Amino acid sequence: MTEPFIDQTFDDSLHAMLRQARSVSPTAISAETGAVVALGYAEVDRLAHDQRLAGVGLTFFDFMGIPDGPLRRWYSSLMFTNEGPDHHRLRRLVARSFTPRAVELHRELAAASTAERLQRLVDDGGGDLVDAFADLPIRVICGLLGVPDNRVDDFLRFGDDLSPVFGFMEAEQIAAADAAIVELQAAVEAMIDELIDGHGTRGDDLISALLGSHDQDDEQLTRDEVVTIVGNLIVGGHDTTASQVGCSLLTLLRHPSAATALRDGATTKAQVANETIRFEPSISVVPRTATEAVEVGGIERSAGSMVFLSTASANRQAAVWGDPDVVRPQRWSDPSVPKLLSFGSGAHYCLGAALARMTLEEVVGGWAATSDRLRPAVDLEQVEWRNVLGRSPASLCVTT
Repeated sequence: MTEPFIDQTFDDSLHAMLRQARSVSPTAISAETGAVVALGYAEVDRLAHDQRLAGVGLTFFDFMGIPDGPLRRWYSSLMFTNEGPDHHRLRRLVARSFTPRAVELHRELAAASTAERLQRLVDDGGGDLVDAFADLPIRVICGLLGVPDNRVDDFLRFGDDLSPVFGFMEAEQIAAADAAIVELQAAVEAMIDELIDGHGTRGDDLISALLGSHDQDDEQLTRDEVVTIVGNLIVGGHDTTASQVGCSLLTLLRHPSAATALRDGATTKAQVANETIRFEPSISVVPRTATEAVEVGGIERSAGSMVFLSTASANRQAAVWGDPDVVRPQRWSDPSVPKLLSFGSGAHYCLGAALARMTLEEVVGGWAATSDRLRPAVDLEQVEWRNVLGRSPASLCVTT
């Protein structure tokens, strides 16, 4: 079996490239990194649960030549970069506070903010959807965390500067991220001081909940861990969700029947959100590192090998989805529908998935309610793409 080499691409050619590679072999090789890329749904799902595959840890930092400093120290303490007991402890404690119920309390904020942005576009006679929604996810995250309104723009800047940190960065990006993490941690420390009054009582925001989180063994998060986790939520949820908003809106612009079905009540916001994530994901791969020899695609890979789980490929595999290149939100009403792999699986399933889904549901719902008053102002087959942490259309201009 010859494994094809695939290039790192983020534009419309992504799916055709993955389809072609998948027709040749269950795995491919990344031309840029040498990583093994798992392409099939069953293989991606299996490997996501394989404990011999760990998060990439500091592999990227070593590759970029970042031996020390505040950015590396912060990154090394994230759940994303830890395994075993440390990872499970942090995840367990965070999950007790960061619940779907806590997220739902902020749905009204997401819905109102979406409606406001779309109405402004209508009133202005059009504009750029990507630009209009660029700050929505961070504002929802800040609402959850309890960030004061006058500091949200600062957190948006922190998120922008830190978003490239989960990939390969240029020297200028490293310097900006290094400065941003210092500022972000100082801002969160100040918030914690303000939240805790002289009697030790706290508010109903997520930071307060994290500070007070205990498990059955009476373990709790330390103050430093809370500061680190807040940074993780900002970085992990900002660009990924904003990029998915762009990808989902592009999908609805190209396939307007999905928005019409939602407006007519033939489908739901959750089903449309799921389908747009499956069809056009902002995050196309989940990077892993083999901690010991592991079989991938029928070949034993040595310890230390980088393995990319291509969720973008898995979520478009015909043998699994039947009609993978058709946008059909109603497929998610079928109890036997395959699970969406875009948020990962197993021990590293994205804790922020509920927040991202909720935000996206309100965006697609708002667009469905407004799409009869706005139409594309550009050729949708000639869209320019950009990539930071997630891939997204660079702009999506609409007009009345």
